[in-house]
Amino acid sequence: MKMKTALFTLLLLAAMAFHLSAATLNQTIASINADAKKDPAKALQSISASTKIPVATLEKEKAKHSNLSYGDLFAAHAIAKSAGKSFEDVAALKAKGETWDKVADSLGVSLDGKKKTQTAAVKPTPTPPQKTLRQIQAERMSGPGY
Repeated sequence: MKMKTALFTLLLLAAMAFHLSAATLNQTIASINADAKKDPAKALQSISASTKIPVATLEKEKAKHSNLSYGDLFAAHAIAKSAGKSFEDVAALKAKGETWDKVADSLGVSLDGKKKTQTAAVKPTPTPPQKTLRQIQAERMSGPGY
């Protein structure tokens, strides 16, 4: 059983370290939830080990946000850390019924664990006004030699 817990913890750490994609995040959430059905305390310990959030804090958050599964608890912390936001901010967005993809996107975080960088909109530079044929001919005619 200790081996299974160690493997589960490694799975969580690997998911955070190797950039979470939407599919991987959903798989990680499902895996955590499946393990939590068997032993919620060990699931909290694994989440704590990968997020560096004390188990007591996770327990309080789980009680306060009963709509969040154990996997959601992990996802909220992972996104909050990447976005530089609080767990409460992320949990509030999820409570509004948003998917984790939309929550991450609204906070400017990709699910690969990186903060999205916004590129400035490229504005076309105005083309300098072109001279008409008449203006070019007038300049030639007024130049030296005429």
